Amino acid sequence: MKKEDVWNGSPIIEGTRTRVIDIAIEYEVLGHSPDVIIDGHPYLNLTQVQRFTEAGDLFSHSGRR
Repeated sequence: MKKEDVWNGSPIIEGTRTRVIDIAIEYEVLGHSPDVIIDGHPYLNLTQVQRFTEAGDLFSHSGRR
């Protein structure tokens, strides 16, 4: 989802102001598990986080899951 008035139109998780890229970075770069991500963003649920971490795997160059 995009909203031009939130993060200059960067894709966000619906119903939040959390950018998809922020979740992808926590997962791909920092190596956080979905459970750790939820601990840091308690307003997100596991389904939301898994949706974007699994999508992030498509673009991963590290090969890490």
